[in-house]
Amino acid sequence: MKNLAKKIAVSFALASAAGMASADDIKSITTEQVRSAAADACADGKEYKVAYSHSVSEVIIVKQVRRFATERAADLGCVTVLHDNTQSNNLEQQINAIQGWITLGVDAIVVLPIEPTALQPLQRQAQAQGIKWLTYLGQMDGSDGFVGFDHAQSGQIVANAAVDWVKENNVEGAKALVTTLTPLPSLSPRWTEVKRIFEENGIEVVAEQDAADQTNGLRVTETVLQQHPDLDIVIGMADDAAVGALRAIKLAGADPDAMFVAGQDGSVEALTAIKDGGAYRASAAILVNELGANIVDQALNAVRGNGPAFAYTPTVLATHDDQALLDQLLANFDN
Repeated sequence: MKNLAKKIAVSFALASAAGMASADDIKSITTEQVRSAAADACADGKEYKVAYSHSVSEVIIVKQVRRFATERAADLGCVTVLHDNTQSNNLEQQINAIQGWITLGVDAIVVLPIEPTALQPLQRQAQAQGIKWLTYLGQMDGSDGFVGFDHAQSGQIVANAAVDWVKENNVEGAKALVTTLTPLPSLSPRWTEVKRIFEENGIEVVAEQDAADQTNGLRVTETVLQQHPDLDIVIGMADDAAVGALRAIKLAGADPDAMFVAGQDGSVEALTAIKDGGAYRASAAILVNELGANIVDQALNAVRGNGPAFAYTPTVLATHDDQALLDQLLANFDN
């Protein structure tokens, strides 16, 4: 997501409460199970209000997720989705919005908490009133569900794509730069899985540095290219970092046919670069249409108690070879 380092500066407390879904249980949940459980929510004539707060509602991908949540609610027919205007990780804005939703008496709140400890009193207040509390992108102690995606799967997807490229092109002694975001350890599988798979396949990680936005991706890659002009691979922990790396590669005059650049999330700029061809070869892309729909369906499942409220939204490999998938992913950003 855009400028992840600056705009999603949030640390999640991994759930430890008794009865919380285990990682293996969550991975076994399919989108079809989530959808089917919520499909008959309107059959009994009840109306539902689901509130969704993201810490950076101004970001393009977040706007699209919100759009798909609203569309899913409209498709069901008995659900209203309320969105706040929290921007740039403004905690006061988020607190005010949630307080308003609790007063209104919504059925469920889905929130990416800017500061979990600051929101815990609101969580307790909401749950005491029977409002379901779900977190977005991670689990918090005592939450009634979470909507997100599997960071380990994301890292594995791009790492395996890079390994395949190395083998197909007979690259000997491949060298890689992997960007990280160590202040957010909950995201670490995005780079630790990459390093693990590279080590297993003889790819040397010559540098790993924090970079999640375009500016830092550019800066880090320029530095590493000066030290390792024979660099073969750049894996960004987010697509923005990889887009910055691509600019550094172009500025350095490196041969795009001899490099593999990949990111994670499926941003518009990344998907467009992949479609155009060149060094940017892959992204572990989030299905934002499914993610938006899951906000509604998982909230309904928590409220009704009849289906999965904890689930991962699938991540897919976007490459130049699959133009149909690229077009589908890019279409998710059309208004």
